[in-house]
Amino acid sequence: MSKIQEALKKLQSAGVPKSDRQLGRREDATSVASIAAGPVVISEDVSEITHGVVIELDQKALRDAGLIAPDYHEELLADQYRDIKRPLIANAFGKRVVQIEDGNLIMVTSALPGEGKTFTSINLAISIAQEQDLTVLLVDADVAKPHISTVLGVGKMPGLLDILDGDNHSPESLVVPTDMDGLSVLPAGAPRLNATELLSAFKMENLVKTLAARSPQRIVVFDTPPLLRTSESKILTSMAGQVVLVVKAEHTSQGAVGEALHVLGEDKAVNLILNQSRKAGSQNEYTYGYGYGHDSKST
Repeated sequence: MSKIQEALKKLQSAGVPKSDRQLGRREDATSVASIAAGPVVISEDVSEITHGVVIELDQKALRDAGLIAPDYHEELLADQYRDIKRPLIANAFGKRVVQIEDGNLIMVTSALPGEGKTFTSINLAISIAQEQDLTVLLVDADVAKPHISTVLGVGKMPGLLDILDGDNHSPESLVVPTDMDGLSVLPAGAPRLNATELLSAFKMENLVKTLAARSPQRIVVFDTPPLLRTSESKILTSMAGQVVLVVKAEHTSQGAVGEALHVLGEDKAVNLILNQSRKAGSQNEYTYGYGYGHDSKST
């Protein structure tokens, strides 16, 4: 049985529909595409580098925007993301497992829009930042729909695309720190018509290596576009050591998951997260994230 078949079998048992009828379904009002801007406050701080700002994470605003769990699910979500991050950290640094090359570069994606990849990117980054000996850089690489940059209030700041387009910026000068110790953000930057070509350029590979080499304790999390809707994610796949593929329970078809896994390939370390699965015996309680750990390189 191939790795793709194994992953699909697990997802089938968890309640992912077989039908492909939902492939074209639009995101609903609670999806990340409908998030309003401005859930954080930007404060001046001359001690920081070029941007001169610090992102003050507004927990209530992020919660209202659906990007972190409500109060009554906060502890549950924290526990789930602890389980999700453990194998990713282990793979990145070779803790009790074989270290994966470029394992500290983690790409978060989904097959289709509206499955919760931005929710996952933010909560995974927050969870990893709480590790005592690690730091996290969250990169908004969904340059067509930069939800992270918008929701964190840095949508108009220079970022990833500005660096790639030859603007005279060092990568670290555009990294924006947050008021959470160990967590920083690289905005998407100003939109360009040639964004796909910029991401596929050799300069992108150098940029990724530069960001990863900043500190041996740094993990870089890339929020990327859906695999089956854009070409940008397919380009970024080759640069990340690990991939987190977000699957929305009772929404994403097995056909879409299988196609996404095929795009990623058999030699990529992939972890599947089932998002918003209903807890057994409950009609109202959801599991926000559940990891089907699946390391293609060692299994």
